[in-house]
Amino acid sequence: MPKDKTQLVVDFKYDSGGLGKGGTITMTANGNKIAEGRLEKTVPVQFSIQEGLDIGMDNGSQVDFTYKLPFAFMGKIEKVTVELK
Repeated sequence: MPKDKTQLVVDFKYDSGGLGKGGTITMTANGNKIAEGRLEKTVPVQFSIQEGLDIGMDNGSQVDFTYKLPFAFMGKIEKVTVELK
């Protein structure tokens, strides 16, 4: 991962055909693919009111139990863009 200013992009290609389906996730850094994986299922309806979209810090339920909350990114996030397709 570059140590300078980095543009991270996470692209999710949904399988379609209804709610709760999976898809392919691709992550790029400055245009170079750094990770790709498969998500077998998504949340079929909605999140609870206690969970939200955390950016730079995980305050809700852990995504993974290998780290302790609160889990904070110590760098600087200049901009976040969410593009729905």
